[in-house]
Amino acid sequence: MNTDAQNQHPVAEPLSALIPGTPAPDFTLQRAPDETISLHDFRGQPVVLAFYPADWSPIGNEQMALYNEMLPEFFRLKAELIGISVDGVWCHLAFSRDRSLRFPLLSDFEPKGAVSHAYGVYYGREGTSAQALFVIDAEGIIRWSHVFPAAITAGVEDVLTALEGLQGIHKPVGSEMPMLTLPVSERDHVRGPATASVTLVEYGDFECPYCAAAYPVVKEIQRQIGSRLRFAFRHFPLTSTHPHARHAAECAEAAAAQGKFWEMHDYLYEHQDKLDDAHLAEYAALLGLDTERFNWDMAKHVFANRVNEDVASGRHSRVAGTPTFFINGVHHDDTYTMDVLLPAVRRAYALSQTDR
Repeated sequence: MNTDAQNQHPVAEPLSALIPGTPAPDFTLQRAPDETISLHDFRGQPVVLAFYPADWSPIGNEQMALYNEMLPEFFRLKAELIGISVDGVWCHLAFSRDRSLRFPLLSDFEPKGAVSHAYGVYYGREGTSAQALFVIDAEGIIRWSHVFPAAITAGVEDVLTALEGLQGIHKPVGSEMPMLTLPVSERDHVRGPATASVTLVEYGDFECPYCAAAYPVVKEIQRQIGSRLRFAFRHFPLTSTHPHARHAAECAEAAAAQGKFWEMHDYLYEHQDKLDDAHLAEYAALLGLDTERFNWDMAKHVFANRVNEDVASGRHSRVAGTPTFFINGVHHDDTYTMDVLLPAVRRAYALSQTDR
């Protein structure tokens, strides 16, 4: 996980977040110097409140970018998304403009943290909101809530499930975990034999710091599990916060067209701080690619649709952030640290043997 995020709450204060069934406390907060928004303005439709520590923080950047990418899903379920932190209104405006956010950010600044405190998600020692989500129904009742650890970007799978429940959309029993809708096939970039007992799929972003942290973990798992594991990588660039991610994905596909996807995949993660177009072209030359062909492919965005296909398959599988892993088609709903992901892969292998 991102070190900065881990250090954000070294010893987290105990919180008492409001639980489902509780009436949501009303509030009126500033969106702009001359504009306020109240929770009761949205009575009659579902509302998702996304509390976060601060604009420009690692968690704030990742969390708000993710929600921005997932807005079509919120709109589909007729829900209003609202971000809340203790930042001032001018900071919110600058952050929202810089990140091209398409939903309101409200300033819980004066009195500081009053709304966060009312919802039980205020860190008093540090003076910041926790990373927390609340789903509020059309009558103003909290129907789902969760506080996330500081080192984990809050996903949206459970939020979407809660919103679907409000719309009367219920999943079949036994299908609580999102499943991989597009099976691994010849179209995928794969390491490991097709006969492997375990297939690990990652939806990743070459500019995502969390994906970079997961990269050596996956490589070590591949080393330990060997031919029993097949690993597939799919693109899911979060473009609103990672400006180079889409071009980096297209770069990997351009390398794949010349038989060097994995070489480029590894090189991009190992040089994540330099993903501008000039460096991508330099990496192509270092890997021995036909640079004239590579540069033409990049200039014409030849592989943009290929990247879009991966993104679409991720959305259909309820991917809501990066990295997201699926183990034998089932979403891995936990962290990607070695002590968690490796045992999960081993459990999947053991299960595959008992099913024979």
